[in-house]
Amino acid sequence: MANILVTSASGNIGKPLIPLLLKSPSIKKIVLPTTNAARLSSHIPTQDRITILEGSIQDPGWIEGIFIEHTIDTVFLNLTGTDELFTTCNLFSSILRSRCVKHLVYLSACGDMMPESVFHERFGGRVPGHVLVKTAVEQLLRQSKPWREEGRTWTILGPSLFFTNDLRGKEGMVGKAGVFGEPLGSMGVSRVDVEDIALAVVRVAEQPEKWSGKKIMVGSKETYTDVEVGQLWSEALGKKITVAPNNAENLDRLEKHIGSAMRPEWGRDIRMMYELFETIKFAMSDDEYEMQKELLGKEPSSYEEFVKRTGAEWKKETESTQ
Repeated sequence: MANILVTSASGNIGKPLIPLLLKSPSIKKIVLPTTNAARLSSHIPTQDRITILEGSIQDPGWIEGIFIEHTIDTVFLNLTGTDELFTTCNLFSSILRSRCVKHLVYLSACGDMMPESVFHERFGGRVPGHVLVKTAVEQLLRQSKPWREEGRTWTILGPSLFFTNDLRGKEGMVGKAGVFGEPLGSMGVSRVDVEDIALAVVRVAEQPEKWSGKKIMVGSKETYTDVEVGQLWSEALGKKITVAPNNAENLDRLEKHIGSAMRPEWGRDIRMMYELFETIKFAMSDDEYEMQKELLGKEPSSYEEFVKRTGAEWKKETESTQ
């Protein structure tokens, strides 16, 4: 039975992940590091199998002590932020020094993140920082000797664009404007249910040797352009939904908005990601899709059904307030 440490337990993936881990007979203990234990405890069920610890995962000594004290053998690593590479490298050092951690599940991104693809073929060097860090970490796992020896396993999960990103556009779509504001572009993007990502984490943690050394994409086989997404939401809401164009003017507005809400460097980084959506199709191969189905034990959740279900809920809310 595994003792697993989960990062970002209060995030989009962590919220559905914890209940699934509690249901798994293969998981003995769940350790959740956090900077705010009181907030995390407020929405995590009280269980003897769960330990919540307050501190910073940026402190390698602190996290290394947790690995040893709680005999952690499995880590789910889900990080983001401008310090992601620094924190990840220090965490890897703590994992190796602890000697008790044997299995790593690393959350990357959908698609080919090999250097030749990122720097030349696929991205052509136009790489947002939060994507480029995934290339560096994937290569570290694939090429570094300690990760190929001493009985350790690693598995990379590559999720596509979350279904739930659309929820941020609720006001724009149900309001008078009727606008889907995310500039998804004309090439097509795979979409993923965060619950499928959580399920993938559990399945790997249950059988780490089976999935060791693999990158598994998680998301829909179908890809969706901005126009197709607008059509789906139009049908679901029973009204015309216009999509925000993926052009310089709209991306300028998006960069300023994100820069104000977060920080300017994030505004530029996210803009670069959306620029890629206009030039690159974010999809998976038939073989990658079949591997995902084998891991999940089912077909991935349907984005189209998510839109229909969510649109119906929003329509009922709107009708009840009129």
